[in-house]
Amino acid sequence: MGIFDRFKSNRQSIKQEDVQEFSTKVSMPWSPLVRADQISDLINQSHDRPVLIFKHSTRCIISTMVLRELEAKAQILAELGHWYYLDLIANRDCSNKVSQDLNVVHQSPQLIILRNGVVQWDASHQAISPETILDALASA
Repeated sequence: MGIFDRFKSNRQSIKQEDVQEFSTKVSMPWSPLVRADQISDLINQSHDRPVLIFKHSTRCIISTMVLRELEAKAQILAELGHWYYLDLIANRDCSNKVSQDLNVVHQSPQLIILRNGVVQWDASHQAISPETILDALASA
């Protein structure tokens, strides 16, 4: 075995670890929110489990940063409730209807938690984090 063989075997073991880590990662169970008529279904679902709506602007760097933070903590967040993703640029009418029906001021990014048919919590920008979501769900 030569000196270069050691480097090759270390590289292979690192790659195998990376593959194992990647295969055990959990991704966010996003359901798309694209139609205004879905909102009543979400309100009904919130009687069984919390419904979490993430309103995302694909043109906003802060929104993208928040989305990445949520996805990075998917293993913790995924099982907290039903997760919905609303691209408010592509679905502006739906976003407006969410604000109107749930009586929340439109913001982006925004996370809205529904529980028992009503808005339990909403936050925007850097106020959205895995920790604040966990706190909001624990406080009800």
